[in-house]
Amino acid sequence: MHKRAFLAAIGLSFTIAGVASAQLGERGRITTRSDVKMSIEGVPGTSGQKLAALAKTLGTPLGAAKACYAEVVKEHPEVVGMLHVELELPLEGKLQVRAPDAKGELAPMKACVDKAFGKLDVTAVPRPAGARVALELSNTAASAVEQVRSKEQTATQVNIAEGSDGSFSSRGQSTEGEVSFDVKTRDKAVLEKLHNVVRAALPGLFDCRRRASKLASPEGDLTFALDAKGGVTAGKSTVANERAPTCVGSVLKRAPGRPKVVAEVVIHFAPAAP
Repeated sequence: MHKRAFLAAIGLSFTIAGVASAQLGERGRITTRSDVKMSIEGVPGTSGQKLAALAKTLGTPLGAAKACYAEVVKEHPEVVGMLHVELELPLEGKLQVRAPDAKGELAPMKACVDKAFGKLDVTAVPRPAGARVALELSNTAASAVEQVRSKEQTATQVNIAEGSDGSFSSRGQSTEGEVSFDVKTRDKAVLEKLHNVVRAALPGLFDCRRRASKLASPEGDLTFALDAKGGVTAGKSTVANERAPTCVGSVLKRAPGRPKVVAEVVIHFAPAAP
């Protein structure tokens, strides 16, 4: 391909932006904002005309990528960064879609890429053609994940206290004490496991606290009853934001590895810094 034509194709790069919401609560739409920005550039052998035709088809996959990423964020808020998608439209045959970066923390996005670009309508694109699409992924809960990872040291032992009523309890908190929690149950054998499950859910709890602080102080306690069938029921809350119990309850329900045991979990939000 002539060098000037190739540079023209590269110069056609542009950005398409979109925002999706991953709902944390079942009521009141407590959300984690997830943002997907898409850019496209041509590869050698793809003229500006071909690239423009290919770019016109990307509105639909962008919408699918946004929706899928919002679902991924619910379980994996740490999934952020740049994900590249390689599109190759041969002279004959189907569009080839590759996502070489979909590994490690970005691995959960592999299904999103397959879904978003797998049914791309390229009937109007002159063949052969190719492009490199970049998806920039970000969400509001990611900062909480990084905060927890940088500040929290993984505890090797859970301190268990025995109450006079025969129950067992433990207490944990983030390094700076923004979020703390108490776990109480009569089943000592699973107390440590439940404690670690709640501790692992701190990134989601940080995001709930952040949202609870928008209109008033987030300070307060939120009580939840767990049952042997895996249910999580919100109890008393002293947090001013009425949506906080929904947000926290949703985080606890989704917590991976949560044992099905009768227990009480109390989440405490510290007041916001001045």
